[in-house]
Amino acid sequence: MNLNKLTYCFIFFTIFIINASLANAQKNINKSHTIKFVSFPDFFNFDIPNPWQGYDSAVNYFLTQVKSENPDFVLIAGDLVNGHWWNGPKCVEHMGGIYYPAWIKRMEQFGLTYYTAIGDHELGDDPWPESKRKLVPHFERVYNNYLKMPQNGPESKKGLSYFVRKGNLLLITVETFEIVDDTMFVDVRGEQIEWLKKILKDNTDASFKIVQGHTPIWGDIKCRSCSYLKIDKGKESEFYKVLIDNKVDLYLCGEFHDVTILQSDGLWQIVHGSSWGREIVNTQDYLVGEISDNEMKLTMKRIYMDAQGEYMWNLNKDKGPRELVHINNRTLKNGPEITGTLTIIKKNNEKNFINISGLFMQ
Repeated sequence: MNLNKLTYCFIFFTIFIINASLANAQKNINKSHTIKFVSFPDFFNFDIPNPWQGYDSAVNYFLTQVKSENPDFVLIAGDLVNGHWWNGPKCVEHMGGIYYPAWIKRMEQFGLTYYTAIGDHELGDDPWPESKRKLVPHFERVYNNYLKMPQNGPESKKGLSYFVRKGNLLLITVETFEIVDDTMFVDVRGEQIEWLKKILKDNTDASFKIVQGHTPIWGDIKCRSCSYLKIDKGKESEFYKVLIDNKVDLYLCGEFHDVTILQSDGLWQIVHGSSWGREIVNTQDYLVGEISDNEMKLTMKRIYMDAQGEYMWNLNKDKGPRELVHINNRTLKNGPEITGTLTIIKKNNEKNFINISGLFMQ
């Protein structure tokens, strides 16, 4: 081998080593990068125009607090709107064209990256007689067209179920509503459950796994102005068993407009969120998560608010939300209240729970 060939080989080998080192360094950086998120389901749970003078200051206060947490993204597990748009396909199209852009504009105003789930209100609200079941594909299509979530879910639920991988975090969103044989089930089944199994299997290297869906799976859950929707068969459902078998850490959900936190088989089910414009729902509860190499810190926070005034018009809703929502002086004076903490630590293939306080001790 002549000198030129030796020189070429040396240069090539040096470049290879440098690139490999840079790749490993970048991998370590990505792994060690702290990921922050804020979760607040049921935002708003009604059709709220934008702007709306009676809500704007309270909404801006809340989203300012969310933004101050410096999240990489926010999670909203369903019921963005009221969605009583069951007068026909054109009604779904028209009303979706008003209230989804209004909702999105608020997120964009604060520069928030959001990942949403389908709630019952995105499908016209329960129950689902035959006339409403026929509109479900239209509801899903309009939601999909405006929210534009990742299109990597099962074929029948593109943009409705999906996953996001960020460093050592796997985030999966599911639609907890399935029509089978012309009957609506509150469940994750069929093609979607097989897809969920595959995504979890393909991402076993993720240190932390979070699943969000609209309805809780199990438990005695506190309710404020809710429909009590829960996953059919609860802990006996295949959905629950898949989460447990794949060692999912958190299941984030809403629907009950109050906070109930339960732990079973290593899985934390965190029911939280709110419903804007109901006197009885006088808090906005949100979860702050911070994930590093082998640690996930969770903090539940509470903002007090008051609903007043006449009922706002919402289509096919006799008593919509109140026209005015204000942040309560208690919060204006003291800021958001910490109502619970939890830290999950992964080490030597073991999962430990420490710093448990407040609502996490239920």
